Amino acid sequence: MRKELVAVVLIGLLANGATGDPKDKKADSTRAGPSLKVGDPAPPLKASKWLQGEAVKQLEAGKVYVVEFWATWCGPCIVMMPHLAEMHAQYKGKGVTFIGYTAKDPNNSQEKVTAFVKKRGPKLKYTFAYADDHETYDAWMKAAGRNGIPCSFVVDKDTRIAYIGHPMYLDLVLPKVLDGSWKRQEGAEELGKIDAEVNGVFSALNDKDPQASLKALTDFQAKHPALADIPYFVGPKLSLLLKAKKEDQAKKLAERVMKKAAAWDDAMALRTVSTALRSDQAKDNQELLALAVKAAEGMVKAAGDDDALALINLASTYFAAGDKGKAREYGRKAVTAASKESAGLKQYVEQQAKQFDAEKKEDKK
Repeated sequence: MRKELVAVVLIGLLANGATGDPKDKKADSTRAGPSLKVGDPAPPLKASKWLQGEAVKQLEAGKVYVVEFWATWCGPCIVMMPHLAEMHAQYKGKGVTFIGYTAKDPNNSQEKVTAFVKKRGPKLKYTFAYADDHETYDAWMKAAGRNGIPCSFVVDKDTRIAYIGHPMYLDLVLPKVLDGSWKRQEGAEELGKIDAEVNGVFSALNDKDPQASLKALTDFQAKHPALADIPYFVGPKLSLLLKAKKEDQAKKLAERVMKKAAAWDDAMALRTVSTALRSDQAKDNQELLALAVKAAEGMVKAAGDDDALALINLASTYFAAGDKGKAREYGRKAVTAASKESAGLKQYVEQQAKQFDAEKKEDKK
């Protein structure tokens, strides 16, 4: 996954600090090229446990499958899940099966995966599978030369690989796979060009002129309407609207994202909204700050009142809105919740919470 996208959801990666196993990178560097390519027959899909949905014992001809590799520690993976759920709802009656596939690693145990699917699965609704070995991971991901997640594979009606890549492009792939107009090689080349455009958009977001950055983003969305709602665009667009003094538009976008997020228990989207609306650009707008608090409270509701990231996000949002007492209260709750989390996330939460206590000391002077 490109670094610009990772930056958008950096905190979601704190539990692991990478989008793939470093061993994979070493292995890839010694290999002449991927052994699994677009057009090849799909490998077997084996799982130790099917956590949600019917077990897929074999990939059947005449059906289409989307197999997405993910992990509980992968923030960008979780960001994409509500969109995958939307596509599942759209295509489930058309012979498409969506499978979220994950394998055991030191930070992705069966217990963690099971708990995640138990909490999020009922709303997401698509199929989830877990493997306690890497046989299938190696047959798909390593064989395709992929070591970053999320990574999706589309298997067409001939049980051949039609697409390998980021799930944010599935809206362009699936309709054509279903109607038979998808040309595997030509489609991959076209998506490569669009991917370059996406990279260009994210580069343009660093332009010192927010109007120019906003134009680059909106021009891309107009040119590729199927990709207009890529979740990674939400945070940058909100920030640019605020920097461009388009607060009414920012409010409308935030409300639309929040409504959609509530339907899917999309904690990451709610975090994105609350973070943007408590920024310096919105600090004097009480209406936007109130909306930021609502989004942060919604994140806690979606993620759970024992979720350290959601709690520290709410604490930070209360602090920005001027409620320092609640900021310290939820900061303490976040520190307690983080005691069972990874070292990276624990350190982040503790550092954030210290800021609220430091402010309290300043107030007493």
